[in-house]
Amino acid sequence: MAKLTRRSLLRNSFSLVAAGTLARPYIANAAATTATVWWVQGFAQEEDVSFKKIVADYEKTSGNTIDYSIVPYAPMRQKIVAAMTSGVVPDLFQNTPAEIIALYAWQDKLVDVSEIVETQREEYTETALLTVRCYNNVEKKRSYYGVPYTVGASMNHIWRPLVEKAGYQMEDIPKTWDAFYDFFKEVQKKLRAQGMRHVYGLGFQLNTAGNDSNGRANDFLIAYGGQDIVTKDGKLHLDDPKVRKAAIEMLTYPTTAYKEGYVPPSAINWNDADDNNAFHAKQIVMDIEGSLSTEVAIIKDEQAYYRDIVTMRLALSNDGKPVPAQQGSLCGLIPKGAKNVAWPRTS
Repeated sequence: MAKLTRRSLLRNSFSLVAAGTLARPYIANAAATTATVWWVQGFAQEEDVSFKKIVADYEKTSGNTIDYSIVPYAPMRQKIVAAMTSGVVPDLFQNTPAEIIALYAWQDKLVDVSEIVETQREEYTETALLTVRCYNNVEKKRSYYGVPYTVGASMNHIWRPLVEKAGYQMEDIPKTWDAFYDFFKEVQKKLRAQGMRHVYGLGFQLNTAGNDSNGRANDFLIAYGGQDIVTKDGKLHLDDPKVRKAAIEMLTYPTTAYKEGYVPPSAINWNDADDNNAFHAKQIVMDIEGSLSTEVAIIKDEQAYYRDIVTMRLALSNDGKPVPAQQGSLCGLIPKGAKNVAWPRTS
């Protein structure tokens, strides 16, 4: 199983940001404006520091002011829902959870930002553009309703020392999907036999509060051959026997692992950062995530970051074929009702 190179992934992500929406713009002269921005708290302090620097650079260049709030994931989602329900909205927030861009675009509650996206379209991946090109059920058409700034992909995170403590080597991990995750059940058994009573082999997110569980469901659906549940023409294929079989298997494997005690009982109540916390506490041997947030959060722990945590791409399907890694793009959204939509144009 090949490893992802964290440094290259981070470099590519930051290059996308630098080339795209967060590059320093040229701002035309205009009367100073104050805009309200809501931003999700980063997994690492450096993320918040970088955001504040972007704000400071923008304010210096434009003469405008950003009144920003940095809020953790769960409270931010509550804040966004309350704002969109009441109509008292900020000028900018992120698509957290990721699905809200499609939901609010459908309801005609977002500003069409095609004019911004088109100026840097060539800098974006197809995934990023597909994420933000949503259908407006009022206007009966698709358009760009978000400005992407990063892309993440599904991957596995594994504690090498726990695997080795159980008597295995990383090379012993099977290459195919079910066998890959079955391996960590055996690791749990060996660790429990050594007195580690509170360790679990698998870090599956099985909650209803965050969006990680949606992502992991899609990972399993794709692995079992159900990626054509919705095809590029927008059609839903629930009547496809292959899709139905994959959906059943997607529900069965993680649920059975949970019922058999290989997933922490608290996983049904986890929010998006809780699997990361469980992993950092070594409550779970492995976790499957949609980003490098697990590693980045403890980047200052050089032993863990560079040696002990192994980042691995998704396993092969049960019949030995590569499994496409689901990607997701975070983006900035402007809700309708925002007071400062007509800002000076950038070039």
